[in-house]
Amino acid sequence: MKIGILLCGNVPHTLIDQFGDYASCLQRKLHLKRYGDVSTWNVFEKSELPKNDDECDVYIIGGSPVGVNDDVDWIDSLSRFIRNAFYNGKKLFGICFGHQIIHHALGGAVDRSYFGWGVGAYSVTFSQDFNQVKMGKTMSLLSMHQDQVVKPAHGFNVVAGNDFCPNYMTRFKKQVLTIQGHPEFHFHFFLALLNQRKDILSQQESNVHSEEGNSAKDSDDFIRIMNQFLFER
Repeated sequence: MKIGILLCGNVPHTLIDQFGDYASCLQRKLHLKRYGDVSTWNVFEKSELPKNDDECDVYIIGGSPVGVNDDVDWIDSLSRFIRNAFYNGKKLFGICFGHQIIHHALGGAVDRSYFGWGVGAYSVTFSQDFNQVKMGKTMSLLSMHQDQVVKPAHGFNVVAGNDFCPNYMTRFKKQVLTIQGHPEFHFHFFLALLNQRKDILSQQESNVHSEEGNSAKDSDDFIRIMNQFLFER
């Protein structure tokens, strides 16, 4: 299987020596090399994209410092690529910004939350069964976002959410999976990133959910069901 990472952001330069870059983080934490060959395209710095969507079977789109509604040229080209890949039956997985731009590209809507930033490992509830996870189970992944999907794209089912972020996790049949949280983050990196973002977060927001809690276990559990969804036939 061929797996493509469409890189829309990176670890801050001051943290790369300690934590590594974002593409490496995704490969390592999501166990991608177990399932096939991994290629990376630097969308956000070099406007790189595959020449056609047949270059990979699965495309993964991660986090970004920009929003889908920002006036950035590569967002339009990435959106076109997502539409082509989707209609050609490629599997897609979106994390945070990736979750948002998949819905944005396919006719959904993304907007700034009236509730402000979602920071930390807040709990969401599954509204339907998903693989081995039963409806009613809760999950807490590390999150850091101000925008969120306010209208899912046509045909997508909401798998999990809460009052703050109703469309937290979505799926389209057996082809597309998206999530607002960050299963690829570990707690120490999250705290370091939070410290980098103090200029845009109020003191109250930057102290929200500052304990590790169940996020590490829930992250491992989610990655297991994500890999089943994307790679296991």
